[in-house]
Order: sequence, then C-alpha cells, then structure tokens
Amino acid sequence: MNTRSTGRLRMVAAMSAVLSLTCATNALAQRPASDDGWYVRLGTLGFVAPEYEGSDTYKVQPVPDIEITYDRFFLSRQGLGANLISNDNLTLGASIAFDGGRKSKKDPALRGFRNVDDTAIGHVFAEYSIDQLMLSVDIGTDLLGDGHKGTEATLSATWMFNPVGRTMLMVGPSLTWASGDYMNSYFSTTVDRLDQTRVASGSRTGFDADAGFKNVGLTAILIHPLDENWAITGLAGYSRLLGDAADSPFVKDNGSRDQFVGGLGLSYTF
Repeated sequence: MNTRSTGRLRMVAAMSAVLSLTCATNALAQRPASDDGWYVRLGTLGFVAPEYEGSDTYKVQPVPDIEITYDRFFLSRQGLGANLISNDNLTLGASIAFDGGRKSKKDPALRGFRNVDDTAIGHVFAEYSIDQLMLSVDIGTDLLGDGHKGTEATLSATWMFNPVGRTMLMVGPSLTWASGDYMNSYFSTTVDRLDQTRVASGSRTGFDADAGFKNVGLTAILIHPLDENWAITGLAGYSRLLGDAADSPFVKDNGSRDQFVGGLGLSYTF
C-alpha cells in the first residue's frame, strides 16, 4: 500500500511553521516499508527562510527532517496522522500538527502588534498520482482557536523523476487560499491587532486584510542517495504573496512580496 510521503516545509515561526514555507507541499521520496510495516527516516536540514511571512530579512536555523510510518499511520513535519484511504493512485487522510504562530519580537516591523499564538492545526488532505505526477490538496484549520483562528487551503502539483541514476528530483507549483481570520491575524494592522502593553509610537494602523488567495509558489527538492541508508536532501522554494497579503504594510512598507526558502540536509533511513 502507499504511505504518506508528502511533507510540507512551512516557514518556521513567522511563516506559520516550517514551508510554510512552508510554503508549498513537497513530495519526499522514501523506500518501501519493511516487511513489518515500518519505515523510519531521521535527519536534519539547515533551513533558510524569511523572519516572518512577508519579511525581507532572512534567518538560518536547523530543522528536523523526520518521517516515521507504520501501516496507515505517520509522524513527520506534517504532524501525527493517518492515511484513511490509500490505493495505487489515491490517498485520503488527516493529521494534527503544532503551529508556532508568530512572535512580534522577531522583527522591528511587527513591534506594537499582537502575537499570533501557538496552536494545533488539523489537516485533511488528498493526493492523486498519475505516473510521475502527483496532484494534492491540503486544508488546515486552527483547531483550538488560540492562533490565527483561520483556515488555509493549498493546491499543488509535483512532478517526480530521476535525472541521473537514483537521484530523485521533485518540482511543482502551489496556490494557497486563506480565510479572513487567518489573513487578519497575519496581515491586518487594524486597532484590534495592536498590543496595548507594547504599542510603538507611530504604529501603522488601518489596513484590514480579507480572505483570498495568499500566495503562489514553486518548490524543488533534490534527494541524492549516498548508499542504501544515507541521503543528501537539497531544496529551494519561491513564493509570491498575492492580494491583501502583498498589500499589507508588514509586506509593502517593511518587507517583500517575493519570498525565498532554501535548505540542505542529511538523513538516514532504516
């Protein structure tokens, strides 16, 4: 049977966790599960991403690269979940994951505005494969109402092929829509978004972000096996903020609608 092999690198902290990036959905190659149903891959990535979604300041930090599956169940960057339906072409499933929100102290452009708090995100997803092409939809909602209180929906396509030998290359576009609550939490500068305990002089107020398409992106992942167990992973991603996300003062005045991520890491599969 097919197991969940899609991981989303969501941009950590300011980008709503890892690409978001973290920002696109990316298929990760994996070996077939062992005879007892287990598959385990452990590693780490050196990850470069904007300080917050829409920032033009970048940071580098290590990110765990984990994929553990048993039968229909999985634990990965995508969270803890299960493939509820899985056959040769179609996979339907659900997961729950931690979301680190956004801390205003991360960047001077956010000073005076409220944090987006940590929360748990519930995901439902569907993947349909046609030869080397995978079409995906992922819908994530704030389950606790403690973070952005909204919903994101991402459509993506991933083309997987071997350019040289066993080296795997995955390339594809994505398009993300976000609800009004999500957009308000991350991109509005209305008075209700001010932190009255830390409000800065001259804080920009008055921009009210509405629901709509948030970004369009393109991501590429290269996995090069070193032997039967070790592999090097490289990734690069670009996304363009759209609509009210691009027009927010956090982006238009102090950041950039052009967002880039990159990473390089090593993993061990057993």
